[in-house]
Amino acid sequence: MASVWKHPSSKYWTACFRDATGKQRRITTKETNWRLAQKMADEFEKETRQKRSLRQFQRVLDRLHEEFSGQKVLRVSLRSYGAEWLEAKELSVTPSTLNFYRNLLAKLFEYLGPKADQPLSEIAQTDLVAFRNSLAQKLSARSVNHDLYGLKMVFRSARRDGYLADDPAEFIEPVRQSSIERTNSRRPFTVPELQTLLSVADSEWRSLIKVGLYTGGRLGDVAALCWTNIDLQREELRFVARKTRKTAVIPLIGALRAHIESLPAGDDPHAFLHPRAAKIVQNKSRCAALSREFGDLLYATT
Repeated sequence: MASVWKHPSSKYWTACFRDATGKQRRITTKETNWRLAQKMADEFEKETRQKRSLRQFQRVLDRLHEEFSGQKVLRVSLRSYGAEWLEAKELSVTPSTLNFYRNLLAKLFEYLGPKADQPLSEIAQTDLVAFRNSLAQKLSARSVNHDLYGLKMVFRSARRDGYLADDPAEFIEPVRQSSIERTNSRRPFTVPELQTLLSVADSEWRSLIKVGLYTGGRLGDVAALCWTNIDLQREELRFVARKTRKTAVIPLIGALRAHIESLPAGDDPHAFLHPRAAKIVQNKSRCAALSREFGDLLYATT
């Protein structure tokens, strides 16, 4: 007969029962209520002796929760919750970040197949670890860990919203970076490398590189600069960073001012400093295509 036991140092009751083979089992109920813990222990013993499936066992737990708490268990599929989560993110993140989340969930849904349409609570840690491992076969450790970070955000939100009792992504470890990747990690350009890069770049790319160097701006921010961002009287360049949404104010002095004054300016104050690059960023809502062009420039210097 099932019973409950509580360790002196714990506030939770532990269910003690025998399974179909007669083996003694102990499972924490995560409950402080003795009556509910005992009922859970009885149900555990009953269900394990009947060799129920995981889904059937989950339904028993849901029924017990609803019976004692009076609150209905929220049941939603991973795909449905993903759509709901993306919609909530639209007003709080940049288009490029939203696109990253959308692509991440698309990859997860494709990997899980029909399981993506099952209740969110049935997604196990082993499913997500296997997904992480599948990414590691195709992507760098840096990219895999970036995807893993986004994945953790989704499931953390699902737990916060009451769809999950436990977060299956919480304790998944990032993949280890290889020695080659560590060797090839980002570092500043040397002066000779910059000189070589400028020598193979066209006029617009030379300007993008110089403005990025003088301001520290991201490629997408530099590509989106208009003449309205330039104030020669105050001697400053002002723009709102696409990623952080923070305003950056850069002193327009020295080499930066000289370079800005050398650029051809028309009568339209809303014209872009770098029209071709701006068009690419606007059409794609992200600067991945521009980043690839920069990668081609780097390749041309080798």
